[in-house]
This record gives sequence, structure tokens and C-alpha cells, in this order.
Amino acid sequence: MLHGAGVDLNHFFYQPYPNNQEFRFLFIGRVMKEKGVDELLESMKRLVSEGELCSLDVLGNHEEDYKEKLDKAEKEGWLRYHGSQQDVRPFISACDCFVLPSYHEGMANTNLECASSGRPIITSNIPGCKEAVVDGSGLLCEPKNIDSLYEAMKIMIKKTREEREKMGQVGRKHMLDVFDKKKVVAETIDHLGFV
Repeated sequence: MLHGAGVDLNHFFYQPYPNNQEFRFLFIGRVMKEKGVDELLESMKRLVSEGELCSLDVLGNHEEDYKEKLDKAEKEGWLRYHGSQQDVRPFISACDCFVLPSYHEGMANTNLECASSGRPIITSNIPGCKEAVVDGSGLLCEPKNIDSLYEAMKIMIKKTREEREKMGQVGRKHMLDVFDKKKVVAETIDHLGFV
């Protein structure tokens, strides 16, 4: 199996792990049901209601009408909606963990980009997402399952900063070993039989 288009390891270079006062989750993608946005928002509500000091940054265009839900969460103070961004790297740099609870994916580039940048990942246990995670680099959750996602997010929050930093380093190594864009392109050309 070919690894999508791979990831540009130079563009998405390793970024030192942040030292945030609150735990910052990050979502990058089209804001729509199929990306697991409903489950993500519900999991965040649950964590915040339990007193967890955490927030969620959301990057991406509305594919469906989530304006009311996002506006409400922003007013409650635990969500920041940034719309579409040309350069996602500053947001990756600032986050503690990337979350993509998608229902289905080809190969989720955002998982690869965040792992390459040295961030732990929580993503769905489905083809196109689970390949970005190896033992010690992130957590897998079941798609369309609020409880599963919530548990993974809670586990991630409870880890020490050093444990999460180590997870990011494991993820970066996995990207270097398997998802380097140069290697993936070469393998694709070889697979297709181009000279």
C-alpha cells in the first residue's frame, strides 16, 4: 500500500513542544459531521464541565452549518475558531495534541503534518487515519463514538508534558521512516512503472 502523498518533512519540521498553561487541542479540516466535529465538540464540553483546563482551536471552512455551535463554544471560552489559514504551522506549534475523529479518509494529511511537527495525535481507528499512529505516538478512538474520543482526550490531558513530548518525538520518527514525501513519491513512481 502506498502512503498517500507523504509529508514534506522540511516544511513540517520538528517544533519544540509547548509549555501551555491550559491544554490546547487542535482540529484542522473541513468543519462537517463526517470529520467527527459533533463528537469532538461534545467531548470538549464534557471535559470542560468536569473542570479540565483545556481548549480547542479549529481551523477550516464550514462545509455545513456549524456557526451557531462554534459561536456558542467561543462565548463559553473553550473554543477558538480561526477559519481557513494559509499556514497552519503556528497553530500546530502552539497545540499540545492534534485531534481528527474522522469517519473516513483517504490518507489524512493533517495527521501526517502534525506528527511530523512533533505533536501527539488522537485520530480514528480507520484506514487513512490509523497509519499515522504507531505505539507511543498517539491514541486511536472509534469513529462516531463520543465516549471513545472523550476517553482518549482525557488520557492525553492526564499525561505529563514530558510524556506527550516523547510521543511527538516518536511520531516524528515514524514520519521520517515511513511518510517522507521524497521516499513516497519515489515508491509511487516505481510502483506505477514510470522511468
